[in-house]
Amino acid sequence: MAFEKFIAKKGRFTPQVTINKSGGLGLSSGMHHRYKLDDYAGVELYFDKEAQTVGIKLVEKESDGMFRLKKRANEKGAYFSARSFLASYSIDPKKYAGRYSPEEVEDPNFGKLFVIKLLAKA
Repeated sequence: MAFEKFIAKKGRFTPQVTINKSGGLGLSSGMHHRYKLDDYAGVELYFDKEAQTVGIKLVEKESDGMFRLKKRANEKGAYFSARSFLASYSIDPKKYAGRYSPEEVEDPNFGKLFVIKLLAKA
């Protein structure tokens, strides 16, 4: 048998996206570890109004319309302000605040996106 010993590490390894009530989006330490967020300058955001989904694309170089990633030390995640994006699509961050598990999708037009389905909080 080819067992491999697991050595516990501090931190979370589940990729998650958090929308906070003030309009910021956070990417978990799990996203930071798995997708090496230090290699990216920011994100581009996409919205599918019919499906109520947000697409997040990591971008290596600064570009027009990009949201700059602010990375936390020691790969503890990253965050960015998306108030303008949320306001332009009438997405109330107080209504949709919470944690989401992103689905990794290969979009034929935009490439790899991390997609979250917006769910209104009770």
